[in-house]
Amino acid sequence: MTERDYHSLLGVAKTASGDEIKEAYRKLAFELHPDKNSSPDAEERFKEISNAYSVLSDPGKRALYDGLDPERYDDPWEEAFRYPQEREAATRGSKSYEALRSAHREEVIKTTVTLIFFLILLNAIPSWVFGSWLIIFNAFFLLSIAICIYEWFAV
Repeated sequence: MTERDYHSLLGVAKTASGDEIKEAYRKLAFELHPDKNSSPDAEERFKEISNAYSVLSDPGKRALYDGLDPERYDDPWEEAFRYPQEREAATRGSKSYEALRSAHREEVIKTTVTLIFFLILLNAIPSWVFGSWLIIFNAFFLLSIAICIYEWFAV
């Protein structure tokens, strides 16, 4: 990116409201859209203002951006999801990854067996004891078992 300060990129003040930011973004997006503007740097500028708008239009991201310097700001939501995936991809195929995967499957199997045990135990009790709650309990246990089975195959 050529310019990092999102406020000056959109041409708004730091105290601008959400409507002012939206209006400035729409004006710039219309001017810089690659389909409308044949300038060689139009696409890059369009991406920059789109990124600036995505940060400044979201109240949580904007508060974080305004609290930090523009140079220190990095989108923490992207990083939070990207790092575990990159780490898993880097360790996939190693012995430690296979050991972790095996241990995770064992835990999932133990959890599934425990849930099935309680499901059977719950249905052994007469239905008049729980009344209509029995349906809710059964649904909860069946959903939990389905999640465990999904986890077993996902790893």
